[in-house]
Amino acid sequence: MKDIEITPIQPRTTVRVKTLQRASRRLEVVPRDPQRGQYLVASASQPGVFYSVDLDSRALAGRCTCPWAQHGGVNCKHVLAALRYHYTGLGGLSFWRTLADARRQHRRTVKGEGIYATVRPRARRRS
Repeated sequence: MKDIEITPIQPRTTVRVKTLQRASRRLEVVPRDPQRGQYLVASASQPGVFYSVDLDSRALAGRCTCPWAQHGGVNCKHVLAALRYHYTGLGGLSFWRTLADARRQHRRTVKGEGIYATVRPRARRRS
């Protein structure tokens, strides 16, 4: 019988959050039921594969069906992509590991599940 090596999930560092945030910007998001926070998000590595993301409307959090999330990872790039899509009306979201990191941005801060976001208001059109 062959031994299986289990790779531990990398701890979320500011660099890791920023890497996931960058990767999330390139993913296609398809709304299934936006009122309930349900989205399909494309796999970055497998064309034609979509993961189901269910956002928690009371918090900046979500659950995903991707392998990384199924093995204990939270706030995967698919969840971050769905959150960015879901909150587009508020403006742009940027994700941060700590409250101190978020507060340094001098923007509205939202606490999530092990993550913080700052909201960059949408630019107003000049008339």
